[in-house]
Amino acid sequence: MAILTLDHVTLDCYRRESISMIFQAFHLFPLLTVMENVCFPMELCGVLPKDAKPRAQALLEGVGITKEQMQRFPSKLSGGERQRVAIARSLASNAKIILGDEPTGNLDGANTQNIIEILSSLAHEKGYCVIIVTHDLEVAEVADVAFRMRDGELKVVS
Repeated sequence: MAILTLDHVTLDCYRRESISMIFQAFHLFPLLTVMENVCFPMELCGVLPKDAKPRAQALLEGVGITKEQMQRFPSKLSGGERQRVAIARSLASNAKIILGDEPTGNLDGANTQNIIEILSSLAHEKGYCVIIVTHDLEVAEVADVAFRMRDGELKVVS
């Protein structure tokens, strides 16, 4: 029996191009501006900087980040602004699998609703696989399938 193995380079490439993470703790690069943070994953995938910048700007505007904020460093943003930058950065790579760890945890109601709409649109209109871990019932209620973990047991809720 032949066993298929993938080398580390192939796995790294697959992860970089196919899977994107929205981290609860943001994980933005502190010495890069907001714009540079969002351009970074595109440039890793071979997009030229001149082509990455307009797409990054559109993604940032889509999550409510202003042009002035795009020139700031992450330390000069609020927690909610950093969260929205992290979301824009995760969308920048065009990875079709998005894994979100409390992606709306630092957002107010209006921004939470905007992010829910963006992620729902990606899933329902563009064929993305969006997997979210959350304590926010508002986010869980719009999921196509929801699971609840309690006392080590995973149960389907919807």
